[in-house]
Amino acid sequence: MNQLIRIAGLLSVVLFLSLIMTSVLYATSTVQPLVSTKWVADNMSSIKIIDVSKKGYAKGHIAGALQVKWGSEVFAPETDHMVLGLAEIERVMSKMGVTQDDHIVLYDGDGKPHHVMRVYWTLKYWHFPKVSVMDGGIALWQKEGRPVTTDVSKISRTNVEAKYPPNTKIRAMYSPDIIHALATGKSLVVDTRPEAFYKGEVYSLNKWVRSGHITGAVNVSTLDSLNEDKTFKSVAEIKAMYEKAGVTADKNIITYCDTGVLATHGWFVMSELLGYKNVKVYDGSMREYGNMFDTPMEPGIIGGQFPKTPIQELQEKVK
Repeated sequence: MNQLIRIAGLLSVVLFLSLIMTSVLYATSTVQPLVSTKWVADNMSSIKIIDVSKKGYAKGHIAGALQVKWGSEVFAPETDHMVLGLAEIERVMSKMGVTQDDHIVLYDGDGKPHHVMRVYWTLKYWHFPKVSVMDGGIALWQKEGRPVTTDVSKISRTNVEAKYPPNTKIRAMYSPDIIHALATGKSLVVDTRPEAFYKGEVYSLNKWVRSGHITGAVNVSTLDSLNEDKTFKSVAEIKAMYEKAGVTADKNIITYCDTGVLATHGWFVMSELLGYKNVKVYDGSMREYGNMFDTPMEPGIIGGQFPKTPIQELQEKVK
């Protein structure tokens, strides 16, 4: 009997230790979507840091950081700001020597935090499980007196095989998502641009030919969720901002903007910071929607002249 008691005691100890180890592993493997500059500085040996910029990387970046070049490595070739396809995401990530097992930390190298969110959303679309954003970007990093370098990081290419199909739960298409939202009202469409764009007071005629917003959409300027130093405001402040506009966690939400970039910033705020479960990004955004004439818009005023097509521009160059 005593031997059975001792065995039972040992088994209890083993079980207890196993539970502790499981808890420790879980805690260390949990990836936060938003991390501080201090956290990055303390964990540089165990993460892959990626600078999202067009010109910022060459001016100075975090030592060891890789670069995703804004534009050419962010959108699918021969499309108008649409998400990278399977072959493209594999090419970009393999070129940087990143794998899906790496903890990727993105930061803003150009003073445009919404650009970082587009890359974050793209990685989540292609099932990269461990991705974070460094709050405040390179500007805050340098303001705190942390070092930067202009040395280009050495890269060992990898052979990334992204998981297919992509996560369509976070991407909205004109058909069926926007059409269904307009027809049924069962999804709340959120315009993430500044109010002047929403009202149609400002728009870019060479990108879309009608001013204003999707009929029925509400406006929450996503960049209002940032402080002056481009760090995020508190969750409580951000939550109040969205709830004031009626954008609550119980709704199915579709974000959009001009080209699907600010829309991903809004998606990040709601999905990753506020914990909303049903948020999609309308990838085509106003670049697609505003150039169709059978879609309801307010005020929907057509510009004084139509933008030139690529063929017309080429013809003028030939002349």
